[in-house]
Amino acid sequence: ELIYELKAQYTIVTVTHNMQQAGRISDYTAFFYLGRLIEFGATTAIFTNPTERQTEDYITGRFG
Repeated sequence: ELIYELKAQYTIVTVTHNMQQAGRISDYTAFFYLGRLIEFGATTAIFTNPTERQTEDYITGRFG
């Protein structure tokens, strides 16, 4: 709950491999692979309709 209070006033950058956590707490998501930005956008869009195959593969557990 604290993170929800803080994000109303601050920008918070969270690095996680936990997809459930990322989906629950973030407004925007960036997916990096080997130091390269693959995709960035609204979290709901990234999780429901990713535009990049690598992003979809990671989110669905095909790799990672």
